[in-house]
Amino acid sequence: MENGIGREDVAARLVERQRLSEDAQLLRFRTLGDGTASGLPGQFAMVRVAGGGLLRRPYSLADVTSKREFALLVKEVGVGTRALMTLPIGGETSNLTPLGTAFRPPGSDRTAVIVAGGVGIAPFVLYCRRLMESGRSAIVLLGGRRHRDLYLMDAFERFGMDVRVATEDGSRGTPGFVTALVDDALADAGAPELLSCGPTGMLRAVARLASAAGLSHQVSIERRMGCGMGCCLGCVVWAETRAGGPAEYLRSCTEGPVFDADRIVWDRDPHPL
Repeated sequence: MENGIGREDVAARLVERQRLSEDAQLLRFRTLGDGTASGLPGQFAMVRVAGGGLLRRPYSLADVTSKREFALLVKEVGVGTRALMTLPIGGETSNLTPLGTAFRPPGSDRTAVIVAGGVGIAPFVLYCRRLMESGRSAIVLLGGRRHRDLYLMDAFERFGMDVRVATEDGSRGTPGFVTALVDDALADAGAPELLSCGPTGMLRAVARLASAAGLSHQVSIERRMGCGMGCCLGCVVWAETRAGGPAEYLRSCTEGPVFDADRIVWDRDPHPL
């Protein structure tokens, strides 16, 4: 899962649509020509689709199942996501990928504890696929407002992960926020490493828990991206320098989106949206 894969502009055709809820879909694509599907857990693609607006839109690589096929988890929030969700089977997209940093695998003597909210689950499908392929498991904590927001839970179960869920309306699993599941998961893991992706409030809460416990915590932050290549500076976050100096801007699209959570200055604007 080390970084270093070079990006390319890959043309792809939609081959399968899985409706997860009334406003979310898992879209599977097959590359065209000599394009390849590549990427590491946590990396993303900048996607252009007809009718999707002027700029490309960023999407986590939810899965990479072969050298020619990849999947994106899409939830409708605007013109770009709507264009993808209404793209007919056989419709084509342009995908600048893979971009950004990736999640590190847990140490050989550690257990990954994954905390995800809503579409923040996307990068962990590929992460857990890679764990399964190496004969390892993880504790996966999924949170959503309703049971319908617990996307792709069956995929994690097929991978042999220990899946635990929470919903804000109590319709499935533990009532309340997913962070209520963290303490028990850490205790059960024994030697845990935390990873998280989702809404800012959730990420901040998990970061506090990790800091108090002295645990490693990797976080994938959600920022609006204009270019995906570090040029527009629209996705910056405040972060501590490695040398312990004053905070500095880091670009989510190049230095991130995966960061060590203890580097993020959570209470200073701009912060993850």
